[in-house]
Amino acid sequence: MKLITGILFFFLPLSCYAERKSQYLELIQQSLNQQSLCLGEKQWPVSIRTGTDRWINAKMEALVDAGLITSHVKAGRKIWELTPYGQSSFIKHHDFCYGTLRVKTLKAISTDKTGATYVTFTYYIHALPAWAKNHSVRVANTDLDNLVMGINSVRYQALFDTNKQGKPHLISEPEQLDLLY
Repeated sequence: MKLITGILFFFLPLSCYAERKSQYLELIQQSLNQQSLCLGEKQWPVSIRTGTDRWINAKMEALVDAGLITSHVKAGRKIWELTPYGQSSFIKHHDFCYGTLRVKTLKAISTDKTGATYVTFTYYIHALPAWAKNHSVRVANTDLDNLVMGINSVRYQALFDTNKQGKPHLISEPEQLDLLY
């Protein structure tokens, strides 16, 4: 009987820890699901006066390189339009979205003296399309590039407190800990 009681006391904290870990993971993922990973290109076609706005030109030409759009010049304006591949990518979200951050691994869980719990994790990008891996697109979109480079290695941290019922509550959306630039 003492052996069984000892085994139960050994495994009880482990099951509570696993349940709490699962709750942290679920709350973090819910927060990450609220964040759009998109380029912000919402209207097509795009047109600028030829020879102006180099920044827009560079971003658009990166999308040309990835096969999402084509360009042509008409009446002194450079015009970019969606290709069939670009149209199929764009129509899903009315933007070029490149996936969702997902929790890869919980790296650390620590609680400070005030009762705040810090959960550190790594991520991956679910459903990362081929065009988002294109070198030109990544150079023209530094946020995308940093996220792709950080897959499986960059750490994020989420801050939790505990409500009166003892359940964890996410205080703010996860923040990136490691910077690659």
